[in-house]
Amino acid sequence: MEFIVRFLFIDIPEAFLMTMIGFAFFNLSIRPQWKKVLTFSCIMAAAGEVIAFFGIPYQLRILSLFVIMTLFLILFFKENMVLSVFISTSAFAVISLAELLVTMMFNAFQMTLNDVFHSPFYQYLGSFSYLGTLFLTAFLLRKTRFDIRHLVPQKRNNNYLFWLILVGSIEFLLILFLNTSFFMVLYNSDFLLILSTKQQAFLQLAIFVLFVIMILLFRSYLSQTITRVEEEAGTPYLQNIHDLLTAIRSIKHDAINHYTAIHGFLQQGMYELGKDYVKQQLQEAATVERLVETSGQVVEGIKSPAVTALFHSKMAICLADRIAFSIQVTNPTQFSFIRTNDLIKVLGNLLDNAIRAAQQEVEENRFIRLVWSQNDTEQFLYIENSGPTIPQEKLARIFELGFTTKRNGEGGVGLAVVKHVIDRYGGDISVRSDNGITSFRIAFPR
Repeated sequence: MEFIVRFLFIDIPEAFLMTMIGFAFFNLSIRPQWKKVLTFSCIMAAAGEVIAFFGIPYQLRILSLFVIMTLFLILFFKENMVLSVFISTSAFAVISLAELLVTMMFNAFQMTLNDVFHSPFYQYLGSFSYLGTLFLTAFLLRKTRFDIRHLVPQKRNNNYLFWLILVGSIEFLLILFLNTSFFMVLYNSDFLLILSTKQQAFLQLAIFVLFVIMILLFRSYLSQTITRVEEEAGTPYLQNIHDLLTAIRSIKHDAINHYTAIHGFLQQGMYELGKDYVKQQLQEAATVERLVETSGQVVEGIKSPAVTALFHSKMAICLADRIAFSIQVTNPTQFSFIRTNDLIKVLGNLLDNAIRAAQQEVEENRFIRLVWSQNDTEQFLYIENSGPTIPQEKLARIFELGFTTKRNGEGGVGLAVVKHVIDRYGGDISVRSDNGITSFRIAFPR
């Protein structure tokens, strides 16, 4: 009778809460498959009773149940091995802490577990305190919608980081329940069976080996991260250098055309026409110089060197293509919460699209205007440009991956990338196009 009561009201609830906690660490609800979870809990409870019946030491009992839970998660719930290991690790870590807290509670009143299990009252008090701790943990995890995966960078696949976290989680669990068992044995030695000296030495050796593996993984992960950061930092500057070279070639081509025209006037003896042509070119050069000086003063206020380099390269292209490019920056933060690489993706793609659109206009109508500012409720980036009007039916799909407004069908990636970045940082992006002017507006709440 006592076995049935313990199995129904302690073992099964413990296994059920353990499963719920493991899933809750990944913000996974057990409600859609509660029948399967209940069956799984009965199997885990029965496995625990069988292991206890054979008198397996505490540490091996925990390891055995850990392996059993991981295997059943893979076979029963069809979870992949990685998630199954993490769910089991999370569940057993909380269980070890809960056991430690209950033991410390009784030890604070000068009671050992041996004393507790000789008193039905204290036995049930301890059991329900333990189950209450597990229930409270599961409730808080579900209430807050906690997801441990949010603590891990999701932007890039990194095998070293994955294995580092996996090995670290297993080692943490081993150290946690080893230290917990030592504490429990220290104050409750008459009650608990412990590992032999050789078995403890083997377990500590395993922990040491895992620690060495963690060091090697961390070294590899650090090296890979440094390489990635160098690539991300260098890519925008390489693109800017490419843009500058393109602009220089365009300016050189225009200069050759102007020199050829002047040479033709001189050969034909058309000195007055040649004089007027040179005067016109000087006036245009003076106008461009003023624009460059004004824009240069604005760019000096940009805090990010990468963004400054980007603006300089785009200004050079606009200069070569006779596009009036005005920049107004009054936002002191300048989206500082966005990673530089992501900010370059947003600005670079929007400006590239603006330049391509403006190039399709006649020279006197080519312009791009960029406003980077803020108001009482939001900080925003506004970019408008002259060019072909985008039909309304295409505007609705302009941020879809693969959709393009180019006649040759190329592209369809840039704006999708911009949309993804803005969404990831909790912002909003809108687009308008009418009367030969297209504008994009990006806003983030203050």
